Amino acid sequence: MNTNGPAEPLDGKDFLILDDVRDVYGAIDPMPSGILDDIRFALAVEHLETEVARAAEDLIPVVTRGEDEQRLHTFECAAMTIVVSVRHNDNGTARVDGWLEPPRAHPVELRTPEGSITTWSDERGRFALDSVAHGSGYLTVRPAGSRAVTTPTIAL
Repeated sequence: MNTNGPAEPLDGKDFLILDDVRDVYGAIDPMPSGILDDIRFALAVEHLETEVARAAEDLIPVVTRGEDEQRLHTFECAAMTIVVSVRHNDNGTARVDGWLEPPRAHPVELRTPEGSITTWSDERGRFALDSVAHGSGYLTVRPAGSRAVTTPTIAL
């Protein structure tokens, strides 16, 4: 067993103990049967009516006024092009600005591990989300009368 502190690497005995802990939890609170199939089905249904946009350009650093650096992402699909700019705020969060082509007002959702944030693009296709926690996320645009469009995950 590792007795040299938390900074030392795990050894064989540590892995045996962890295996025993996994077995105990598996015995007292097992994973429900069929849960993986339920999860796969729920994800397939959720994305059944969603078109995934492909990245046209990725992580292009752009320096604008001063020393602020922003990253531009461009995503394309048959229905639209989505351009997203991610910029760091002074308070430790990120600002996400986006543009939709063709420009129209649509609901826009940003999903992150912390939850989702919803806004609307304006009639010019522009939208902004301020004070977004750093991490990862993806956007979903829901045009009325057609399939939703989802971007791949981006770094915020």
